[in-house]
Amino acid sequence: MELQKAGSGLPNIERLFIKNILVPLTSNIFTWNSALYMYKKEIQKITKLIISLEDKALQQKTIIDRTFAIEDHSRQFSVNMVLEHLTITGYGIMSVIDTLSKEKEFEKEITVEGVKPFENKQNSLKDLLAFSHKYENFINNLSKEQSIATKKHPWFIEFNNFQWSVFMFMHTFIHRRQIKAIVAQLEREKIV
Repeated sequence: MELQKAGSGLPNIERLFIKNILVPLTSNIFTWNSALYMYKKEIQKITKLIISLEDKALQQKTIIDRTFAIEDHSRQFSVNMVLEHLTITGYGIMSVIDTLSKEKEFEKEITVEGVKPFENKQNSLKDLLAFSHKYENFINNLSKEQSIATKKHPWFIEFNNFQWSVFMFMHTFIHRRQIKAIVAQLEREKIV
């Protein structure tokens, strides 16, 4: 089976639902603190899902059915690859929030291809947990003023600093579901 290339995107109906309904809705419901709280809960759920898996299982690539908000290219990841993606994306989002909070333009182009995992290494959970701790401290020390400055997500709309913090939770929620699907597939294949 040949998967689409990285950055091919989501089905149009799904992308439009996220762009026009989910993103505006969550931006109106969440606060800085509730978005951080929900992000931390997702990290805890991910940890609980995979903490007992051996390194071999964490590095095993498997194909899953496409799940909501996961593009076709990402269907053949290992758990470690998803964790690496969450860490890469997390550092990127934190940098965007920091820049926009200073009302500066974030000049670097954001691409989906640019945040794909490039390794399938051990200790990916350790890396994600280290990032999560840094991100929590970063948000806790942020002034919490919503920026006028914005940066466009490659698939959706212009986000201000606060909307990027809400997206951090949404993105982690989506990929936690991907990890759950990978673990279930590994169980079906009797790898775990």
